[in-house]
Amino acid sequence: MELPLFPLRTVLFPGMPLPLRIFEERYKVMVRELLANGGEFGVLLIREGQEVGGGAKPHEFGTLARIEEATELQGGRFAIEARGTSRFRLRRMLPPRPYPYGEIEIVGEPQPTPTPQLQHALETVRTTFPLYFRLALSLSDQWAEPLKLPGGAHELVDFIAPWLQVEEEAKQRLLELETARDRMAHLAEVLDDLLLRTREEVDEHRRTKYRGIGAGN
Repeated sequence: MELPLFPLRTVLFPGMPLPLRIFEERYKVMVRELLANGGEFGVLLIREGQEVGGGAKPHEFGTLARIEEATELQGGRFAIEARGTSRFRLRRMLPPRPYPYGEIEIVGEPQPTPTPQLQHALETVRTTFPLYFRLALSLSDQWAEPLKLPGGAHELVDFIAPWLQVEEEAKQRLLELETARDRMAHLAEVLDDLLLRTREEVDEHRRTKYRGIGAGN
């Protein structure tokens, strides 16, 4: 399968929204063609180089994206709303058209075989993520209704990963692991570390906040 590619500084997961402002001429051409003919483009995290100007070297794994809304702006620029659909592996880069182009293969996500290890990781993630999410929001004195978590293992990883306050390279690792067992086990480890770190940050935030209140009195 050959398709347009868009290297970015962001890891895209299936189901994740992706707002973009398109101003480079090569990507304006890409968007016009996609709007005329339909189809998807591939989003890949940049491993080396810059988003603008060409020459970026992307990671091997990425996610297909489909444009859901597009608005043409002054000067031929575009504001688009896209959404991730499926994970893929980049087989090879092809000559630009003038945007990056490549040959890819879709990463299959078969229904995982239930095992004690997978079930334990699922339970850990379902318990840990809501705790982490509430603590992370409390750092900016926010709160939110509980999130409704998907049932499937791959869907759960793809839903949770964009919310994690970690480096994009750490998210890339969650994207690249192929089996549900490996993805879920790694997500459980990441959440355990994040929960511990975020609890410490919340404790410090509260100490600082209440010291300020006391000083004001």
